[in-house]
Amino acid sequence: MTLSGFAQSRSVERFREDNRPSTKLFFYKSTLKMISRIDLAALGGASVNEFSDMPPIGDMIKGIEKVKFFLYENSDNRHAVGGAKFKALQTKVEEEGYESMMSARVEGMDMNVMMKERRGKPKGFVVLITMEQGFSIIDIEGYPDVNNILKFSQFMNSNGSSMGLKEAFR
Repeated sequence: MTLSGFAQSRSVERFREDNRPSTKLFFYKSTLKMISRIDLAALGGASVNEFSDMPPIGDMIKGIEKVKFFLYENSDNRHAVGGAKFKALQTKVEEEGYESMMSARVEGMDMNVMMKERRGKPKGFVVLITMEQGFSIIDIEGYPDVNNILKFSQFMNSNGSSMGLKEAFR
């Protein structure tokens, strides 16, 4: 049995099982490396300008082993989650030993970045994002640069983009 299996939040996983998200994405280290090598200009279809504000993917994935991303949209009644449930999730994540490192308000989004340490070393992060359209959860195993997490979260949830998250992954 390895300890890395416990680096991601059990509370986030239970929350996802009880509250089906509108969008769920799972990225592993190998997938993230492959994505970082994609030449957006060669893809066609989506305008490269859509991605001009995104920080370099290679910088964002350093130190990451696995990422889970869940989106709960208010406009989709089957996947909407009330603020009280989302607040309770934060409490449960903190009870697991995650500590709030930073709270930020960026372009209408409230973000809370929480970190869990093991033997003095960061082992996992949970980012809870409240926005006008709903809620997002990013559960990260590993030790990424926190500034890149915020930049990526801002890009993924950007209101200014003509291509929303759901459209980007369909």
